[in-house]
Order: sequence, then structure tokens, then C-alpha cells
Amino acid sequence: MKNKIYFILLTSYFLLPYSVSCFPSPDSCLLSPDKPKHFFFSGYLSTLYIPSYSFSTKDFNNLGMIHNRLNFKYTPTDNWELAAELRTRAMFQDFRGYSKEMFKATTQDAGWLNLGWNIVRSKYFLLTTSIERLYVSYQTDRWGFKVGRQRINWSQALFFNPNDIFNGYSFFDYDYPERQGSDAIRISAYPTATSVVELAAKLNYWGQPTIAGVYRFNTNGWDIQVLGGMVNRNDLTLGVGFSGDIKGVNLRGEFSYYYSLLPNSEFRNSYVATLGTDYIFSNGIMLSFSALYNRLPKDSLHSFVKLLSAPMSPKVLSITEWTITGQISYTFSPILSGGMAVLCFANLPAFYLGPNIDWSITKSLTLSAMIQEFIGTKKLAPSDLLVGYLRVRWDF
Repeated sequence: MKNKIYFILLTSYFLLPYSVSCFPSPDSCLLSPDKPKHFFFSGYLSTLYIPSYSFSTKDFNNLGMIHNRLNFKYTPTDNWELAAELRTRAMFQDFRGYSKEMFKATTQDAGWLNLGWNIVRSKYFLLTTSIERLYVSYQTDRWGFKVGRQRINWSQALFFNPNDIFNGYSFFDYDYPERQGSDAIRISAYPTATSVVELAAKLNYWGQPTIAGVYRFNTNGWDIQVLGGMVNRNDLTLGVGFSGDIKGVNLRGEFSYYYSLLPNSEFRNSYVATLGTDYIFSNGIMLSFSALYNRLPKDSLHSFVKLLSAPMSPKVLSITEWTITGQISYTFSPILSGGMAVLCFANLPAFYLGPNIDWSITKSLTLSAMIQEFIGTKKLAPSDLLVGYLRVRWDF
């Protein structure tokens, strides 16, 4: 009986894109050239195989996943927008050693509203779904208002994001390009054509508020931003960021300072800063480099597994104080591209290698492969880890 339920649920994800393409009725079909578009639908369906192996512990694990995302947007007028996005994952793995707390950690919704659910859970299968975006917004030339689950991204850096105080995430999360959202209220004002002031407030899963504002402006071709506020009720923060270019070489930098409000805190002051550069050559090769400084508590947990978890705390973006990164990417042909990311966790020392390749089989079908290799020391557990990804993705 359970196998039949699994089959019906998974099959419905393949059929849903076709069933909603003319939602809510055939007369309002999105493809009709005679009617203005007010309702938009998109998404993707992917199959993902993730084997992992630790050379130090000799542990080998397999994870298979079917990942579905559905994006709905309704624009009744030019000013109003209503959006909802749903993320559903079917995971095939040996879950026999998982406790209720481990299942909760695997699929926990970090938002104030509980919009994530484990639909089916068994020894070898987990079906989980969550509402990733759910908001209403009103936009004019001078003002913007958005209420609901949304992504608030104030960062300008490529690898690590000290100014992203609302929606921290892990650089190593391969199969989550949209990133997590916040249950928030955001107000935007546009004093000039090249400046914006934003005020935002959110509550997380534990009811802790984050309230902050940012002022972003452009001067002499450089984007500058200044931000400040309170993060998760326990920290006051101030930050600055910039991005621009010098003779085609892009420069990006961010700095955030945190002051703990917790009584008797042993880690009262915290700093996170990054400086990076990137350049695209005439032949299409893109090179990027950056350095991250993250002041960490002495008892910080050094773990490769911690890097793979998301979202990360805005105060703790790496597992060492100094992290040096480099990345190269190249488009070999209109349908084939690839790259390599290299990270050095300098204080340990430890290293990360991440080669990847993407092949566009058709306009909407892509085959991707990636390897994540973590090479460390005995200070880490595990001291080395090899993770592979093989994905077929269909965009609709």
C-alpha cells in the first residue's frame, strides 16, 4: 500500500506542470496570445544521486533524491504582486539510525511560520515539502513594500557573504540555488535613481527578531552600502560593503561587526570581512579570488560536515579564521561549461576541491556532475570527505 502511495505522489510531480499551465481555467491559458499575462508559472524537476565516502572512517553513504520546485506568481496590476514557491524533495537513503530530532534537523523550516512538513517517513524513504516563498508586494517608482516569506539579500560578495544577515547560507550547498527565505516585512525607498534605503524585520523559528536597515548608493561607478541593526535578538551589528571595477577588474568587499548582548558572553566582539576580485578574459574564462577573515570563538567546532549545512550563522561563515578561495569557469561551447573551485582553510590547514561540469542536452534539460573533496587534518572529524553529485534537471 505504501509503495502505491509513493508512486502516486511522485508521478503527480511530473504531471503537475502540464495541469497548471492553463490555471485556473482553459480560458486563461498562459500561452494565449490574446490575453495579457497576469499569472506566471515555472519550476524544475531534478533527479540527484549523491554518494559520499570518508577515507578516515571508511564510511560510505548513498543518497538519491527527486527534487521539485514550483513557482507561482500573480500580478493583478503593474504595482501588485503575489507569489508562492513550493519545494518538495523525495529522499532515498538508509534512515534507520535517524531519531525524530535528526529527521527534524534534516528538513527543519527556519522561518517563524511552520511551513514545512514531512509527508511520508520510513526506514528508507522521506518525502518532505515546504513553502519557500509566500509574499505580497506593492511597488512604485519611489516606494516598495513586501510582506511574507521572502529572500532578503544584501550581499555583494561571491563566495562568503558577511552582509547577508537575514538569509545566511552555505557556499557548499550544491542543490539549493534559490536559498532560504525569511518571514519578514520589508520597506524600500528610492531617493534617487542610483540609491535605495531598506528597512526589514523578521522572526526566526525560535521567535528571535532581526531588525536592520541598509543604505545603498552609487558614486563614480562604485556601489557602496552601509547597514546596521540587531540580529536574532542577541547581537548588534554594523556593516559596510562595496563593489566596482578598475579597468575591467571587479572588486568586492564586505565587513560586518557583531556585539553580543548576551550577559557574561565570552565572545562579545566578532568580526567577519571579505575582499575579492574577479575578471572575465576575452576568451570567456572567468577567474575569481577572495579572502575571508572570520573571528571565531576558541571552542568553535571544526567540521567539514558543518560546512555542508545550511543556513550558516552570519557570524560564523567558515571553520577557520582565514579562508582563501579561488575559482575558474569556462564555457567550452553553447551547451557545455565547467569550472573548479579551490578553498584553503589556512589556520588548520585544510583544503577543498570542487570541479563541476554542466551539459545542456536540450533547452530545458541539463546534465550536471560535481565532486566535493575535503582534505584536512586530524583536528577535523572526519579528516577527509569525498562527495559526488550527478544530476539531471528539467526546467519548465
